[in-house]
Amino acid sequence: VMAKGLWYGRNAYFKSGWNIMDGFVVGISLVDVLLSFVAESSPKIFGILRVFRLLRSLRPLRVINRAPGLKLVVQTLLSSLRPIGNIVLICCTFFIIFGILGVQLFKGSMYYCEGPTASKVRNKFECLQDPRNVWQNRKYNFDNLGQALMSLFVLSSKDGWVNIMYTGLDAVGVDQQ
Repeated sequence: VMAKGLWYGRNAYFKSGWNIMDGFVVGISLVDVLLSFVAESSPKIFGILRVFRLLRSLRPLRVINRAPGLKLVVQTLLSSLRPIGNIVLICCTFFIIFGILGVQLFKGSMYYCEGPTASKVRNKFECLQDPRNVWQNRKYNFDNLGQALMSLFVLSSKDGWVNIMYTGLDAVGVDQQ
């Protein structure tokens, strides 16, 4: 009787992909609960099981099949991913090109001296003469491609771009302030 309700029949539970995923998540949760009661220590399998339990967040997506308007919206979004992907690829290419250019122009030149005598300092050597001073880098800089891409993202989002602009204008050279 259970097999007929689960696997066989017109409205069997495991004929739907969503139900298969839901049954898998429930099974993993049961195994996790049982193992946590039996074992005193926390083996590595618990972490893996908890990662699988994150699949529970996909359960609300089952509503998509029952709402035709929502299903149309999701299908439209999925069909637009390819053209959006091409645009993202072009943007990433430009970001990488300008990131490499930024690294060539500004690598190591966005450091500054922080301390009580920082206003009189012109380079790293003078800054570190006073032990109270610290030679540190700006949060957004162009020392490597990763930092350059992050700086370019901030510049393109127009949130905090003024600080990066003034830092670039004030840059005079490597280990100089």
